[in-house]
Amino acid sequence: MYEEIRKNKTAIFDEKVKPVIEELIEYGYGYTALANALNTRGVLSRWGTPWTIDSVKKTLKRLEMKTL
Repeated sequence: MYEEIRKNKTAIFDEKVKPVIEELIEYGYGYTALANALNTRGVLSRWGTPWTIDSVKKTLKRLEMKTL
C-alpha cells in the first residue's frame, strides 16, 4: 500500500513539473541546464531539494522524455 501511495505522489509531481520541463527542452536544454534552470526558477525536486543532473534524468525517464 505504501508503495502505491508513493508512486501516485510521484506521478502527480511529474505531471505538475512536466510543462516546465517541456518548455526548457524546447529551448534545447540538456541535463545540467535543466537542473540549473529549474533551480533558478525556484522549482524544487520531488523531495523538496534543489535539482541535480541525476534527479532530472530520473524524472525524464519516468515521463518518457528526452533532451534534444
